[in-house]
Amino acid sequence: MTTSKPRNLPRVQIRGGQVVSTDSLSNMVANIGTNRDKRTHNVFGFEFVNQIELEAAYQSNWIARRIVDKPNEDALREWRKFSGKQSKQIESEERRLGVQQHYLDTCCWADLYGGAALLMVTGQDLSKPLDLDKIKKGGLKNLVVLDRWDIQPIEFNLTDPLQPNWMMPSFYMMVNGEQKIHYSHIIRRTGARLPRRMRMFEQGWGDSRLRRCMSDLRDVVATKSGIASLVLEANVDTVSVKGLQGALASAQCDKITERYRLFGMMKSLVNLGLLDADNETYERNSISFSGLSQIMEQFMVWTAGAAEMPVTELWGQSAAGLSSTGEGDLKTYHGTIKGKQDGQMRLDLEALDQVLIRSALGTYPDDIEFEWNPLAQTSGIEQAQEDLADAQADSLHIENRVIRPSHAMRRAQAKGTYAITD
Repeated sequence: MTTSKPRNLPRVQIRGGQVVSTDSLSNMVANIGTNRDKRTHNVFGFEFVNQIELEAAYQSNWIARRIVDKPNEDALREWRKFSGKQSKQIESEERRLGVQQHYLDTCCWADLYGGAALLMVTGQDLSKPLDLDKIKKGGLKNLVVLDRWDIQPIEFNLTDPLQPNWMMPSFYMMVNGEQKIHYSHIIRRTGARLPRRMRMFEQGWGDSRLRRCMSDLRDVVATKSGIASLVLEANVDTVSVKGLQGALASAQCDKITERYRLFGMMKSLVNLGLLDADNETYERNSISFSGLSQIMEQFMVWTAGAAEMPVTELWGQSAAGLSSTGEGDLKTYHGTIKGKQDGQMRLDLEALDQVLIRSALGTYPDDIEFEWNPLAQTSGIEQAQEDLADAQADSLHIENRVIRPSHAMRRAQAKGTYAITD
């Protein structure tokens, strides 16, 4: 009895301790899928960028700074608004504590380093769980921004999946400090998502969003610098002299060098060059720059893709092409920003609001919610059209007894257009 071997199954080859898998397509004549196929030797590896290089890139390169700062600044620039008649008191408490700026710094350091934390100082014992019932009006004293290198986890919850900090730290400690900090006092902000095993290797933090752009960032900066160096060498003057090699080997070497130094000075100062008609010839060689702009543009596109930003937003340039306004790129970018707002940012701020609202009001009302303000600024005409639509909707709802006039007045009061008091 004979059995046939299955075909078109992935093959696994072991080379130097590494496992290299190939697909089912192979061609011995064309060397496709064999050991001589260069593609089969491509292997991804882990990339580690240290803290010093990340800080150096952020400090010295405007593109790196823009990759980290701009998405967070755009997401938090218009901030948020609360519903309910006590919204003014909450907004006043936010301004007192500088919540918007502190949270912006936390998000930026999380994207730069892979993690950051916002410590809520309430006067309670930091080593014990935060007791929300003990927070009275003015109970939130301060907010302290810490990056992942300022604070380190010391204990992890790996045994109780019913706790909210499952697979995350239970306590933190300041670097070179002795004070234990329970996780409930911390608003934890992580960077880019990592696989579970890599996340544990990073002590529970995420990945730096700048790190994944570093390879492309190095390429685009090196390309720009190379082009700038070529510009300085765009024109090279060449003087051909009969018997120059022998003359340079003689005692007249210094005089010959001085002669052509003076030739270059005269050509630069008075645009005049003097040469021997019989023994010397002059030629100017120019470097061609054709194709360099296309290479640079491709690097720009690749870097923008790594940063998850449109080219127009990352590089600050106008949309290219006929009848191109960039509205499509801006809409896609705003969709990405909206996803950040409704994802981890909302979870972070809702956890902070448990303390912030109690500090502003003394209690936590059930009807308090917040919404993000629109990302794009509306023009006067657009705002007038929106107000007209809202007024017509309110009038229709009041007429059909869906809402009361007081509800429409509360909505108008929240907008701040009219001086409507309680």
